[in-house]
Amino acid sequence: MDRHELAWAAGFFDGEGWAAKNKTRGVQARINQAGPNGMPGVLLKFQRVVGVGRLKGPHVQAGRQDLYWWEATSRPDVERVADLIAPWLCPAKRAEFEQALRRSLAPAIWPSTGSEERAWAGGFFDGEGSTYLEKHRTHTGYFVPRLDVPQASAVGIAPELVRLKSALADLGTLSGVRHGKSNRKPYRRWRVFTPPAVELGLHLLWPFIGDVKRAQARLVMQVIHSQSDLPRGNSAFGVAGARYCLNGHDKWNARVRPFKGRGKSQEDPNNHLRQCLECVRIDARARRAHRGNKDRRHKRRRSRVS
Repeated sequence: MDRHELAWAAGFFDGEGWAAKNKTRGVQARINQAGPNGMPGVLLKFQRVVGVGRLKGPHVQAGRQDLYWWEATSRPDVERVADLIAPWLCPAKRAEFEQALRRSLAPAIWPSTGSEERAWAGGFFDGEGSTYLEKHRTHTGYFVPRLDVPQASAVGIAPELVRLKSALADLGTLSGVRHGKSNRKPYRRWRVFTPPAVELGLHLLWPFIGDVKRAQARLVMQVIHSQSDLPRGNSAFGVAGARYCLNGHDKWNARVRPFKGRGKSQEDPNNHLRQCLECVRIDARARRAHRGNKDRRHKRRRSRVS
């Protein structure tokens, strides 16, 4: 059986599934998924990967998308699912299976190889993630892309979000704690902001995500690619605002000796252009003059006292 598909199934279950001991049915595992166009393809894929369980739905409720679900209600079926995907599961869902089955599962192998971790990330994104547009903060009519995955945790940062960020080349940021409505657990978000980073994240996820998330991402990136590039910097201070500082000094000609980077500055050969040396010199002269005036006042006070 393909390990990448099992890793994907574990990620999908980490995002949307649950397992519990049921008073009437013994043990039960279930994954809910909404879909406007019939049975969601991710539920069909999960059933194909694990080989057991039934697909049910729709549950129709006014004002909401129809709800479908995969479920396993016999102990042998739940045990099969747990044994297949356990090596890639995160702690919360592993604990649910172990509590429901009252036995330990196979040891976790994550973080595993890069491609298997990305497969897990693809399944988790299929369950919890989204790609969408936000209005640009300063340019009316422009949009910026976002990758977004929320995850609740009673304490600290959910391990799923830390793992997702690590699996995708450490892209994105993890938000601070947010509190939802009612009595739900506090949650955090993994988000990717800039167009190049969003494109890289989608590139890493693409082989493992389903048709719905791909279609969503295509629509977002079509809008982004249809926009003209925004100008960078302030044109009043030179090309891209790089050559002249805000006080009008020519940063390219302000250096007396050739630039030699030290430490991290060696990684960026243009690092010396980020700071205006003429402004630095003016500030240094002002500090020296202020310190000299202060010393002279102190000497005069001492002479009066003596």
